Order: sequence, then structure tokens, then C-alpha cells
Amino acid sequence: MSIRRAETPPVTGRVRLGPEELLMPSPKLRADQYLLVIVAACSAVDPVDSAELAAATGVAAKSCGLVPVFAMNSGLLIKGHRRATYLPSEKGRYVARAFKRGEAEGLAALRSKWKGQWFARAVKERCRYGPVSREGLVAKLLTAARSDSERIKRAHILLDLMVAVGLVAVEVSGELHWFEGPPPLQAPAADPHSTGVPREGARAGGSAEEPSLGEDPSDTAGSAPGEVGHEEHRGQPEGPGKPEAEVPRPRAEAPGTDQAPVESGTEDDLLSLLLPPILLADLTRLTPTEVLELHSHLTAVTALTAKLRGHRVT
Repeated sequence: MSIRRAETPPVTGRVRLGPEELLMPSPKLRADQYLLVIVAACSAVDPVDSAELAAATGVAAKSCGLVPVFAMNSGLLIKGHRRATYLPSEKGRYVARAFKRGEAEGLAALRSKWKGQWFARAVKERCRYGPVSREGLVAKLLTAARSDSERIKRAHILLDLMVAVGLVAVEVSGELHWFEGPPPLQAPAADPHSTGVPREGARAGGSAEEPSLGEDPSDTAGSAPGEVGHEEHRGQPEGPGKPEAEVPRPRAEAPGTDQAPVESGTEDDLLSLLLPPILLADLTRLTPTEVLELHSHLTAVTALTAKLRGHRVT
């Protein structure tokens, strides 16, 4: 009597998430395309499927099918009564109403609903001491998602989404920091890791098959361990994409529009002058001599403060 042995599936990459792995968006779409589909799905009155989302956004139907699972895990969508259809949750309807009033209000609403998600908390915690390189934030997202380097492209797209929404901003040096403000307008880029706000006519660049969307992920916060959703993975090596540095312009006036310029003999409190952040771009208003003077003054203040606090200056 012969015993039939179970066939070993080909090693072509993981299809499902691990037991404790958290969901990240598919790398088959750009961040601006993700936002287009998410806004269209949140604006739906009746249950919509991938074909209807494609008709509303211009993104290919197969690519639209990759978006709802992540949107459900981040609390914006719920499953419709028909298979592979979706409806906006209360959070999603709130975001849709804000986008009807304007893109800036819509992105602000999306920031307010996403800043409590696991990926936003992870990036905010990583940036608590200052700007971080793109590679550092991608590594933090992979660790927080309990994933490995096979899904590094997904972490890049997730970071791009956070930049496009305005939760993260790019420094002059290319490093990123926690922001929670309106993102700068950017031209559409061809790079798969490009960032940008939603724009009409965005087309999907991938031709991956639509994954099975029959799973029922939680719609609460998307941060509990054990979330499971279907994702595609072709087994191709994924590498980090190049970050796009956005160079900020110097501010036209000093921080705090209600403050007068600092003059000799002013009685302004030092603490109130130091509290508003000074951007690197603001230093372009200073001459080389003034920059050196500023450095020497800050060094002296640091030494005196350390002496007052009882710490030895090394």
C-alpha cells in the first residue's frame, strides 16, 4: 500500500502574514495611488468592489484590489454584505466628508485617524530624539510589524504614505522626522517609492494578480497582534528605494508671527525665544560670521548651564 506524500509548496515567498505579523501595504502601488483608492472607497455610499474603485480612480482594478485590506486594518473600511465589497467605517466617512471640503482638510482628517495606528506610533517613537534616516525608519517599521527584510518594499511604501499624508516630513539632508502637518506639494514621480498627495489620473504600474480578499481583518485599530490578511509576494528580492529629499525654504519671518525681531536691549524672555524650533533652512539668513558667533554663544550657554546644573563639561 503506497502512502501519498503531501506536496511541498514551491518556495516563492510568503502569501500570508505570520502569526504575529502586522499588515503593511502592497508595493504594487505608489503612495499617491493608494490615497486615491482609499479616498474613493471612503466616499462610497453603497458597497464597492475593485472594478468600481478602478472606474472612480483610473487605477487598474487588479491594483485597486490590493488596497482595501490595508484600509480595513487601519480602521477606514469594513466588509460589505457581498463578497469582496467594502463600505466606509465611521472613521472612513469622517475622512470622506473632510476631503469633500478640500484636500488639506481631508489629509488632516486622515492624519488624525492614522496617528494612533501601530506604524505611526512606531515612527513617532523612533523620531523622538530628532530626524532619522529613511533606512532607520524602514527598519523600525519592519521591527514593529514583526516582519523581516523580505517585506522591505512594503515598509518603504508605508513610509511614503505617511509622508504623503503629512505624518512625516523630509529634512534638507534627506532624513525624516515626525511632523503631523500638511505635506508639501510634489510632482508625480515614476519611482515606485515616490511620495505625493492624491492626484487624478494616477495609473497603477504593477500587473500582479489580485489577492484573495476574503479574510476578515479587525476594523478597530489594526495594531493588535495576530492580524491576518492575504498579500501577494513574488519571491523577488526587495531592496530599499532611494528617498526623495524635499528641500524646505527659509521662513519669511522669525518663528512666531506675533514676535518682534530681536534687538539689543530687548526684554524678551530667553525661554520664549528658544522654544520655537529653528530650522536648518533658517540659518541661510545668517552670514558666515554670524553662524560662527551663534556657535560660540551656544557653546558658552551650554557650558554655563552644565555648570549651574552641577554636570562636568567634557
